[in-house]
Amino acid sequence: MAGLDFLIGLIDKITGGKSDSKTEVIEYLQEKGYSDEAVAGIVANIEVETGGSFDYKQQEKGKGKGEGLFQYSGEMKNSYKDYLKNNKKKDSMESQIDFMDEVVKGTWSPGLGNMDKTILKGELFSGKFSPDRIAESFNTIFEKGKLETDYGNRKDIALGIYEELK
Repeated sequence: MAGLDFLIGLIDKITGGKSDSKTEVIEYLQEKGYSDEAVAGIVANIEVETGGSFDYKQQEKGKGKGEGLFQYSGEMKNSYKDYLKNNKKKDSMESQIDFMDEVVKGTWSPGLGNMDKTILKGELFSGKFSPDRIAESFNTIFEKGKLETDYGNRKDIALGIYEELK
């Protein structure tokens, strides 16, 4: 494991801390019109959920059934599979982000309750909230995970990503 950590550190030094997959996620969210604050908040959650791999095929560690950038499981995972089928898409980084985008904007259901969609949509698109606030709200409403994990704190990671984007 120490060798892997060394290799990841070396890659981070060469790429400025961004894996190709992380850069692709950032660029895709920016192409979709998300602000730097929203990108940082969402990407921080993806980083924690994937353990920094940014692999859209990432399987949840342990006994969990989550998978992908957002570790979809349960109803959300079933909804994502329906989304792929109904839109004739294949699983990919883009499809997972497109699905998240449609759930948040309320153009795809089931996913989030109306109040949750309204709150999260407002935080992501109003331009009034900081990256750490967006990371926390995205986690609470969309991910429903722990804010602080062994990997790190989503809010702190979001602030670091935001600094990288400036």
